Amino acid sequence: MRPTIPARSTLFLAVSAGFVALGVAINDGFAPSLRTILALAVTAVGLFGVATAVGDRPLESLRLATGRLWTVAFVAFLPYGLTTSPNSEEAAALGEALSGPFASAALEAVAGAGILCAVVVTVLYAFASYGIYPGRPTPEERVLEERQNE
Repeated sequence: MRPTIPARSTLFLAVSAGFVALGVAINDGFAPSLRTILALAVTAVGLFGVATAVGDRPLESLRLATGRLWTVAFVAFLPYGLTTSPNSEEAAALGEALSGPFASAALEAVAGAGILCAVVVTVLYAFASYGIYPGRPTPEERVLEERQNE
C-alpha cells in the first residue's frame, strides 16, 4: 500500500521549490553583493520549506519523494544542458531558440532548484533511514527510554 500524502503538504512543497527556483534565478554568482545575499536567503527559505514539507513523512514516502525529485531534476537539467553546451547541430538549433535571457534564466532556475531540492530530500531520507528525524528523539534516546520503561 502506498503512503498517502496530504494535498496541503504537496502544495507547500511546490511553493517552497518555487522559492528555491526564485533564489537561483536572482543569483548573480558569489560576488559579495546585496543581490547574492538576497538570493541565498530566498534559496535557504525555500530549502527549509522543502525540508519541512517532507520531514514528517514516513520512510517509504521519503524514498519515493527522493526518486521522484531526482527524476524531476534530471528531466529539468536536460534542456538546460542542451542549451548551454550543444554538441550537435540539432542541440545548437535548440540552444539558439532558447537563447533569450528570460528563457535561459528560467531553465537555469528550474534545473538548479530541482537539484537542490533533490539533495535536501536525499539527505533527509538518509537520516531517516538511520532513525534520525528532525525534532524527534535520537535512536539512542529512544533505546534508553525503552529500557527505563521496562
